[in-house]
Amino acid sequence: MSEDEAEDDYWADIYQSVVSTNSVVASIMDDDDDDRTKIDHRILPREPRKKYKHSEALHCIYRDYLGPEPLFGDQFAVFFRLSSSRFQRLQEDIGATGNPFFLAKPSRNGEEVASFEARLLLPLKCLAYGVPPHCFCDYFQMSFTLANQACDEFDKAVKSIYQEEYLRLPTKEDVWKITYLHKCKHGMNGMFGSLDCMHTYWKNCPVAWQGSFSGKEKRPSIVLEAVADHNLWFWHAAYGYAGTLNDLNILNISPLLEAWVDGSFCELESQVTPYKIGDQQFNLLYVLVDGIYPRFTRFLKGFKEPISRPEKRYTTWQEACRKDVERAFGVLQIIFQWTARPILLRKLQAIADRVACCMIMHNMIVSDRIMEGDVRAVYDPANGRDMPPYEAPQPSDLAAVQGEALPPSHRSVIGVTRVPPHARNLVTRGDRFKALDDKQEHARLALAIQKLLWSQAKKD
Repeated sequence: MSEDEAEDDYWADIYQSVVSTNSVVASIMDDDDDDRTKIDHRILPREPRKKYKHSEALHCIYRDYLGPEPLFGDQFAVFFRLSSSRFQRLQEDIGATGNPFFLAKPSRNGEEVASFEARLLLPLKCLAYGVPPHCFCDYFQMSFTLANQACDEFDKAVKSIYQEEYLRLPTKEDVWKITYLHKCKHGMNGMFGSLDCMHTYWKNCPVAWQGSFSGKEKRPSIVLEAVADHNLWFWHAAYGYAGTLNDLNILNISPLLEAWVDGSFCELESQVTPYKIGDQQFNLLYVLVDGIYPRFTRFLKGFKEPISRPEKRYTTWQEACRKDVERAFGVLQIIFQWTARPILLRKLQAIADRVACCMIMHNMIVSDRIMEGDVRAVYDPANGRDMPPYEAPQPSDLAAVQGEALPPSHRSVIGVTRVPPHARNLVTRGDRFKALDDKQEHARLALAIQKLLWSQAKKD
């Protein structure tokens, strides 16, 4: 073969390969064009709607938990955290509201709907185990949408019905019994409780907000501030603070500080003040705090580096008593694990409602334990302890007691009638804050308790 013929064959092969390649590309392009054609989904057959077996789910609920001889009747509180008697009261109270979501009736075509019991038990189980609602859709025979709606409606119902009873502010009688409880348990007069903060981690925090809610843990969180007594009951709860704030920043905007400054807490403690520790007399109740809080008159802190033996004993006692609020947070998170798991909700109001629901049911459990299973009884901090009956003060006696409890500047300002009310209130608030920020009074309280503890140790 000549050189010219070989060159012609070479270019012939090149041409053939190009032609074949173009044909393949063209076929692929044709296939892509076919794929890109629009499909009218309206003419396609729809997937059959799932028919949930609500009657079988209700049968399983009564067979396992609510029937006359339930299979897991003795373990109801293990699965749902509340006792069966407490759940029965919950069922009665929510049913009495006439909420159309929980009392849903069958549809017009006769289709069954999820039962009242299933719509209550699914949210309880989700809060107990800290999992999304769809995790129990198979047992309770609910769709994902209905399960999420059941949890939201349950939070709102529990909060609206029980907030006045189980997240209430203490009354004068409650304060009187709380101080008596702590005197019996911790051996000191004038103790109202323990104050601290807890973080709940917000996994689905919007990206634009993550910088505002991410603190030292480098992940978004929402803070809960609370005061708890020895029985683990929460007497004060404020939720919704951004995770970038520490305990001191939260205190500055806390309603608890507002109550101390505006005088409303002074009225509550008027029945137990003044009180004595050793031979010293004090006019303000105090709470136990950790080292970040300031030296306020109402705060009792331990020594950061105790040196002498009395200081070590005092610090040990203070740290042991302050564990009340730490125990309360721990029990709240272990019973309702939703508060310990990363939060998957997006709306702040929905998160706040669910945290409030968990705290209300936590206080329900505490009340059932202290009140010996009586779900209708009002929580009594000193239940089972012999103490003199509470006597409500008369108006004249109350004014005298408040006059003794307030510093002289408070009495003089309140007694001036010619000063405008807004100016008189402003001056009174300033005087109360000065009394609260009295570091000498704070040191006198700590020294009095230190001396009393050391004298008791020497007697022992």
